[in-house]
Amino acid sequence: MSKPFKSLDSLLRLMRKRNITIEKGTEGSRVKRILARDNYYSIINGYKDIFLDINATVNSGDDYYITGTTFFQIYGLYCFDRNLRIILLKALLQAEQNICTKVSYRFSEVHTSEFSHLNVNNFSKTNLPKATELVSKLSNATQRNARHTMFSHYLTTHQDLPLWVLVTKLTFGEITNFYKLITPNIQEKILEDIHKEYTTEYRISITNPTSTLIPIFSEILDVLVGYRNVCAHGDRLYNHRITGSKRTIKKLTYYFVSNPKGSESSVYGLLISLRLLLPRVAYKSIIDEIISELLLLKEQLPIIQFNQVLAKMELTLQWKQTLETLKRSEERR
Repeated sequence: MSKPFKSLDSLLRLMRKRNITIEKGTEGSRVKRILARDNYYSIINGYKDIFLDINATVNSGDDYYITGTTFFQIYGLYCFDRNLRIILLKALLQAEQNICTKVSYRFSEVHTSEFSHLNVNNFSKTNLPKATELVSKLSNATQRNARHTMFSHYLTTHQDLPLWVLVTKLTFGEITNFYKLITPNIQEKILEDIHKEYTTEYRISITNPTSTLIPIFSEILDVLVGYRNVCAHGDRLYNHRITGSKRTIKKLTYYFVSNPKGSESSVYGLLISLRLLLPRVAYKSIIDEIISELLLLKEQLPIIQFNQVLAKMELTLQWKQTLETLKRSEERR
């Protein structure tokens, strides 16, 4: 049975019936203006969870909100999450560009023949079916963009399409799969490049053999790709978790920071992951922006709901100190 259309006035009445405080008059008019821009479903259904009175909801068979909940508290969380997506998408795009550049450079350095990235023999033999599938996707991307000015120039003038050109049209997921499927010697070179930059930026020496860290780094890339998609598609972010093949929450080990040693793939886990791939100045800017957004949210929400947001992001009550610590360079113990 389809849901009947509800006017803006009907939505106001529905929210009041469900114990969301909306004063009549100018406040109601302001809420209607907001709902005309950002639809009801995105705001209320997307961000209601921490505001619901669970017992009253179960007993009534309909959503019922904790007494004192206002529309603007829910809308404040919605705006916080939207701003968080914008901040983190900016960081993720920078991390993606870093990976793309290093992958294309190190692969092309070893495999210098024309269209070397379309030769399945240039990939690891441990998973040829997936390597073959990847090569097919790379070929399709080449054909799909053949008329693009940059692609057309290389194909016509050089009868080749270097990987460093092709990567500009690949998804982050495809680049991640590319990294996972290339030979271990190239994987190691790429990760060594990342470690050298990280050591320079944060003055932290990574002493573990690089070859042993490739699987952990691959897990981190999976988390980055997952969050990249969440941010790009406008999905709810603050309480998101990346799940593994068995649909369990991914647990990550962060070998490049002394604290914490491991974390769930929460927003906090994402922030730790990004530290490995961003210049320190850019990273500090991202953290400062998130701190500002959290301070604003703290003013808008009751303390119980604000603490729930922190917990879902996997931040503690000392969240500001925790985030400030991430910005600092430190000597690894």
